[in-house]
Order: sequence, then structure tokens, then C-alpha cells
Amino acid sequence: MPTATPTNMPARKVTFAAFSGAVVTLIVGILNTYVPFFVQKPVSGTIATAATTVVAFIVSYFVRPGDGEGTITDASGVTSMAKVTP
Repeated sequence: MPTATPTNMPARKVTFAAFSGAVVTLIVGILNTYVPFFVQKPVSGTIATAATTVVAFIVSYFVRPGDGEGTITDASGVTSMAKVTP
């Protein structure tokens, strides 16, 4: 019978979303610094934030949960991340 143990480790989806957000931020910074078109008219912070949010959502939507990742709900109704072992 599988057992679930609560953990504070982030889910695989969360890790990939955070990494994709960092990549988008770096790309915008590089564009604003080195591409002549964007040096004249840089990408605004608002647009960069929106792009980061959208890309992070798309990446986390398509990344499958890792093996042994799941959620558990305790007696008080709080749901948390859990490592599931067979």
C-alpha cells in the first residue's frame, strides 16, 4: 500500500515554472541591452512581467508531475505536497 509523507520540497512543476521565469527575465534584459531596436525602445517592465507570467503558466501546465509526487489533505482540511512511496 502506498504511503504519503509531507514534504516542503517544491513540485517539479514549480521548479520548471520558476526556471522559465528566470530565463524570460534574462532574455528581456539581453534584448534591452544588446539588440539595437530594443536599446532605442526597451521592453517595459509591465510587458516583461506579463511575458514571464504567461510563459511560467504554460511551462508548468505542460510539465508532468514527477514520480512519487502527490498531495495529501490532513484532518483540518489543509492540502500539502507529499512524497508518495510504494
